[in-house]
Amino acid sequence: MKRPAPILMIFLLMIFLAFEPAAHADTDMSVGDGLIRGDRVEPYELSWRQCAAAQEGWVSQGTVTETLDIIGNGVVRHRQSTVRADGIVSRAETFFDHVSFAPLRIDARVSKDGETVAVQTLIFDEDGYSGLATRGDESKPLAGLASRKMIHGAVMGLPLATIDYQAEPVRFPASMVSFDGTYDVIATWSGKETLEIGESNVEAWLIDVEWHHRESGDVYPPGPNASGGRYWIVREPPDGVPHVLRYKTDTYAVEFTKGVCPDG
Repeated sequence: MKRPAPILMIFLLMIFLAFEPAAHADTDMSVGDGLIRGDRVEPYELSWRQCAAAQEGWVSQGTVTETLDIIGNGVVRHRQSTVRADGIVSRAETFFDHVSFAPLRIDARVSKDGETVAVQTLIFDEDGYSGLATRGDESKPLAGLASRKMIHGAVMGLPLATIDYQAEPVRFPASMVSFDGTYDVIATWSGKETLEIGESNVEAWLIDVEWHHRESGDVYPPGPNASGGRYWIVREPPDGVPHVLRYKTDTYAVEFTKGVCPDG
């Protein structure tokens, strides 16, 4: 049997490709490229409840209070205070570039029963971060790969709320300083949901996030019932309502409006 001529092979390949579904390309995004618009975020002071999954169901993990204000010179200050059920209080003050939302500095403090347990300061540059951690009378220098070029994962919902709606998934670098990890994250807009807040109905975008850990190669799948999680985001929230209504994974949730976490 004769082999098809090269022209016939090309023709058959073109027919095959014509019936193949088009690839769904991701949109690449990075801090400072203009897609993130930190100047769209207005100052606020609001609280969320958080909880963790256990055998008996969702268990309260206390509350999280956040304050965001603009302190001048193109800098945004984000203060977060977490009060856990065991009495441990964590406070973090993070400074961001107002427009790009690039992380600049973090000052963190952990206390229990009114006594300071640990203090940490981190400074970010283009290549990573450096800093100092103090616990009791001992101090040690810190360094890592999390940089100004990466979205600060602890407040990822805020920059995601400033992006114009994307039909395609968005891929970007991110970091979780508490785990000393860097990631490639894929955020996919998965629809909308209307939530009742007080006497108002608020429409939220559903954004599923998939985390690819650069150091270990581990992948955290997207969705509210997976380890990657889902954000409920409001692009233009009414007064007294945050940009991020909820973030939920299969084991953890933090929410402004009741839906997952128990009272207490």
